[in-house]
Amino acid sequence: MTMPIPGPPVVLAYGIGVDSTALLLELHARGATPDLVLTADTGNEKPETYAYLDVIGPWMRDRGIRHEIVSYTPKRFKHWPPYYGILEMCLTNATLPSKSLGGSSCSLKYKKAPQDAFLKTWQPAIEAWSRGQRVIRLIGYDAGPRDTARANHALSIDDPLYRCDYPLRRWNWDRADCTARIVAEGLPVPPKSACFFLCLQMVSRLTATLYLWATKLSAV
Repeated sequence: MTMPIPGPPVVLAYGIGVDSTALLLELHARGATPDLVLTADTGNEKPETYAYLDVIGPWMRDRGIRHEIVSYTPKRFKHWPPYYGILEMCLTNATLPSKSLGGSSCSLKYKKAPQDAFLKTWQPAIEAWSRGQRVIRLIGYDAGPRDTARANHALSIDDPLYRCDYPLRRWNWDRADCTARIVAEGLPVPPKSACFFLCLQMVSRLTATLYLWATKLSAV
């Protein structure tokens, strides 16, 4: 008798924010709990974000949901001393977070890369890849205009190891829907997930650009 081929594992990229929390709650309610919930710790999240782990962590443990926290460890450094988080990197290299200038290298280095590194050692992922399958990566992009642009960009990238899925968008949930779902669960609403010093929260992009211009002029 031929054994059925198992489907690919499902991993939720959990940022401890409103959208990804609502996604986690609703997936479980629908009987579609992911095989793994994976959080990348940048080392510089808001204190309120870290505190929310004391809320959502027990919620997942009570339901038998596996949750892993990973982080990026730099191995090569442009300048001294060594750094292990985004803030230390910015201070050591005298630079701004790429997000402040519209880039995304911080997210790629400190969020996506450590998750990918962990999954390369995770047996269900290894077995799926050996079967020619792609791991399903769930991402909490909602149906709002900002996340629509981000999702469209992500969909334009072909990854041989992962297939990204955006359930909130299929459900047509926006941020208000996500907030309501968390409240309905009887849980507090987490803060917006972002590094506590993110320059987009403190200065405009114009100010950040002027900073770079001044830095370049001083070097002439």
